[in-house]
Amino acid sequence: MIRVNLLKAEKKEIETKAADPREPEVKVKKQRPVGNLVVFFIILLLAALAFMQQKSLDSIRGLLNSNREEKRQLEPVLAKLDQVEQQRTFLQRKIGLINQLKAGQSGTVRIMEMLSAGLPEWVWLTEATLAKQNLQIKGRALSNLLISDYMRNLDKSGIFETVSLLNSAQKIQGGNTFLEFTLSAKIAPPPSLTPDGAPGDPPPNKPGVPPKGTEIQ
Repeated sequence: MIRVNLLKAEKKEIETKAADPREPEVKVKKQRPVGNLVVFFIILLLAALAFMQQKSLDSIRGLLNSNREEKRQLEPVLAKLDQVEQQRTFLQRKIGLINQLKAGQSGTVRIMEMLSAGLPEWVWLTEATLAKQNLQIKGRALSNLLISDYMRNLDKSGIFETVSLLNSAQKIQGGNTFLEFTLSAKIAPPPSLTPDGAPGDPPPNKPGVPPKGTEIQ
């Protein structure tokens, strides 16, 4: 008859299981690779972000350098354009001033032309002063007859409506005798307008005579 001690064997098995120290080590070893993998992915992500940021910075630096080079190349052109703009502004101001002077002095120029064109021989002017619509003329002549002819020419010009002699005095200079005279002339007003807004016809007794002078501002 064979006897088997089952109690002892079970106890031994229980002691064996309780004394096995390898099971906690296996659990620790299984947990470590997961933590290392997370750290690895974090490092990889940071490296990718740093690479992308560096690439973006390099692109921005390249654009900045390109813009600086383009600006350097365009600086002479910009300077030339600025000079041309200044010249254009200066010319515009000059043209505007010329037009303004023409508008303001057209009547004065016409008056001076008439004063010169109506001079008889041996009559010359020394001074002409314009105050509003009154013109004072000073000059010299060899005789009163020449002064009268000059007054008649001014009256026929169509610019002056009243020409009068203020004074005439005999002078001697360097052995030469002449007359110094002063005339007063009133500038004629602008020609009247017809009902349709057009200037009136010239007087019938002065055909071909240009219209009377406009008012001088």
